Amino acid sequence: MKVLVAGCGFVGERAADLLHAAGHAVIGLTHSPESASRLATVKPWRTESCDISSRAAVTALAAKLGASSIDAVLHCASSGRGGAEMYQSVYVDGMRHLTEAFPKAFPLYTSSTSVYPQVEGETVDETSFADPERDTGRLLREAENIALNAKGAVARLAGIYGPGRSFVLKNLLEGKAAIEGNHGQGRILNQIHADDAASALVHLITQRLGGIYNVVDDAQMTQRQCLERLCSIFSVKLPGTREPDPNRKRGWSHKCVSNTKLHASGWAPRYASYFDALSDDPDLASSILGLVQTGESPPPRQPNILLIGLMGSGKTTVGRIVAHMIGFKIVDTDHLIVDATRKSIPEIFATEGEAAFRQRESAALRSLLGKRGCVIATGGGIVTQPRNLPILRHLGYTVWLDADPERLARRTAVNTNRPLLNGEEDPKAKLERLLTERKPIYKSLADLRIKTAELTPQETAYGVMESARVFFAKLRK
Repeated sequence: MKVLVAGCGFVGERAADLLHAAGHAVIGLTHSPESASRLATVKPWRTESCDISSRAAVTALAAKLGASSIDAVLHCASSGRGGAEMYQSVYVDGMRHLTEAFPKAFPLYTSSTSVYPQVEGETVDETSFADPERDTGRLLREAENIALNAKGAVARLAGIYGPGRSFVLKNLLEGKAAIEGNHGQGRILNQIHADDAASALVHLITQRLGGIYNVVDDAQMTQRQCLERLCSIFSVKLPGTREPDPNRKRGWSHKCVSNTKLHASGWAPRYASYFDALSDDPDLASSILGLVQTGESPPPRQPNILLIGLMGSGKTTVGRIVAHMIGFKIVDTDHLIVDATRKSIPEIFATEGEAAFRQRESAALRSLLGKRGCVIATGGGIVTQPRNLPILRHLGYTVWLDADPERLARRTAVNTNRPLLNGEEDPKAKLERLLTERKPIYKSLADLRIKTAELTPQETAYGVMESARVFFAKLRK
């Protein structure tokens, strides 16, 4: 199948990737030649630039590609932040031009669940009333009808989120969130992960399923329900309430969108709920934390102590002493991985490889979001994964236990649980190399650096405890 994907943004690019991976020929359309050139350098599928709001441009594209060679057209171009005028040109005119230029192709238009204007919390499906009052909503419906009249399909997408994009979490961490209306419960949130949105679009295209389909996950919840859980996980206060904003571009609504029809067609989401994605998507929480940590008001850190440093630097030993001194729980990320897999660290490296171990390490770290009152001893290489850094910064006060490689080589010489030191490279040379690679990262993360060469574990632990006490005391003021 040859598929034309008009709009290679947050969802369109993912859909194009999935289609290509499944063996289909993909042509990705972008509005500008610059975007097409950029994508061409990183994607295995073909890219072209075309202004779909121009009938002449789309007609010329059809002549270039051969209109009869295109089996399906996916319209998922964005209007950006534009209003009704952009909706008309990108959605309505763009959909009309594509169906006219490629009359034999199966058309799929990506719309929005915002076309359902219900405000009483009722459950809506594809047969429910969907005639919004706002111009933007009416234009979405007009574009839908163009696809449906061409015997195609419409995918009404719920609120899209994914790595780098989660308005619910980002607004909460930036202090901009509020619970809107519904007697202090807020509107119902209907959401879909970008990966699941893309998989639904591919499902509809490859199965040539005509008609309207709601694309939403399995776990709708009110704003209050969602924010209460997020506040617990990220240690922030529950935001207050406010009246619904009557000036929202697509209007304010309060309804529970059903995905029963899409499920019945054979599709299922990878992330059944937003909180499944928060746990299982390796980049979702990390990416949003990374965005807000660079802002003017970064979110509060959780009341934990983290120990970082090379293998053998005493993180677990010192961590146990600190935890005993202050009544915290000791958590070792390596132990979490061993408990989850029922394999030793060397076994994981031998059977799955280092890359798989690092994925497990990141999952173990994510599992600590929401934990409080812990001393967390981390693996020496946990800092090598960029996705881990925002979570490490968020989890608490970080101390770098810095020991020289010669001393570390002696400590680890009789320890067979260090797979990175196996092999032909001399352990001391390997540790020196690892320290050279990781030192800048340790330094950037650490609130405190302790050189442990002349200190006993007890002395190191006392330094950790006292510095952490002062740090958190200042945060409480």
